[in-house]
Amino acid sequence: MGSGQSTRKLTINNEEIGVIEISESVVERLTQKVPETNINVASEVRSTTLAEPSSKRTVSRQLPQSGDIPANAGYPTYHPQLTLTALQIQQQNEQEFRKQDNYWQQRLQKLEQKHSEINEIINTEYKKAAEQLYIDGKKGVNIHDTVQPCKNSSEKVFKCYQDHPKEILKCSTLVEEFSNCVDQRRARVIAARC
Repeated sequence: MGSGQSTRKLTINNEEIGVIEISESVVERLTQKVPETNINVASEVRSTTLAEPSSKRTVSRQLPQSGDIPANAGYPTYHPQLTLTALQIQQQNEQEFRKQDNYWQQRLQKLEQKHSEINEIINTEYKKAAEQLYIDGKKGVNIHDTVQPCKNSSEKVFKCYQDHPKEILKCSTLVEEFSNCVDQRRARVIAARC
């Protein structure tokens, strides 16, 4: 009765997760340091009580100083729930960014490949048509005087890719103009054949 400390339970609702302010006396209690005022009070109480055996006195004085007692003895321990840290959130954001970047890079590469295929087809069709005109000689058109269709647009796209090798999205408007020009030219060629 009175020989041991009574355990206290304290519940605190903290608005700021991860930040807890505690007083110096709590720090001293947690590290098992007894404040000087408590030592003085304890010595006064002991002097007024009946004489205790010397073995009990030495034991009571040694207990607070010994390292055998755990720091949280008699106090409830708090085990926080696992939460995402800022590092984990940043890593998730970077991973999502890399996925999006890879997706758009692949999509842009596919578009460039399709445009280059279309450009090759148009060039071969143009060469075939020019050879037929030159061989047949029906219209007397000089092949060397003719101009490649959409040449201005293709040169702009080529120059843009050279100026911005790692920023190819800056050339997307020029690529779209070139694509529209090719589509219009193809439609005219098909309409002329029909």
